[in-house]
Amino acid sequence: MRQRKSYRQELWLDVAGEQVKVLLSASVRKSIRLQVNSEGDVDIRVPVGTPKSDVLTFVRRHESWLSERREAVKERDRKRAASVTLYGRELPIMESALGEFLVTDQQVWMPLEWSQEKRDKALDKWQREEARLCFTRLIEQWWPRFTKPGRERPVLRVKRMRTRWGSLSKKGYINLNLALLSLPEDLIELVVVHELCHLEHFDHGPGFKACMTSCLPDWRARDKRINQAGLMLL
Repeated sequence: MRQRKSYRQELWLDVAGEQVKVLLSASVRKSIRLQVNSEGDVDIRVPVGTPKSDVLTFVRRHESWLSERREAVKERDRKRAASVTLYGRELPIMESALGEFLVTDQQVWMPLEWSQEKRDKALDKWQREEARLCFTRLIEQWWPRFTKPGRERPVLRVKRMRTRWGSLSKKGYINLNLALLSLPEDLIELVVVHELCHLEHFDHGPGFKACMTSCLPDWRARDKRINQAGLMLL
């Protein structure tokens, strides 16, 4: 029987011989969307009324892609446990007997006696502080291009986001993904300019593209690079 109302449910499916958690959402939409979230779980969004047999067939048809994406997530997590990526450079995480958390140009030092939870919290705090400094500097650098009477500079919010690098809120916020800190600075700049261009063009039409070109003539090349990076980081 087909369900006629929106719903969300969790189920487990066999993908390449491994039991994988699947988050299934049905809503008013025209097509099936399949993705692997940051935890490595499968996220499927389907039109209301889609039979479960059709969902299973769709998953089987994309099983190789799913396996590749989930392996990419696992590889990312392995690297995160051993190193931190900052502005495109990997900094190995080293244990220190000095009892002090320290980040240098070459590595990240973690106190030997700290628990994993304490290490994670210290790393998250440092990353958010570093991201806010970097993002603020780039916004200030580009703001004169977008200044006009009556327009207020959007307020920065650093967030963890699963599916996008940034967003601009009509309430006056520019939201930037903490994961941007892993990218080379020219790609962080791309996202900052992208969101600021939305102050003038809230869609991605010709006006928006002209704004991007006037600010960053090579933005399309940068866009290709950040899309590739997103396969590993988002």
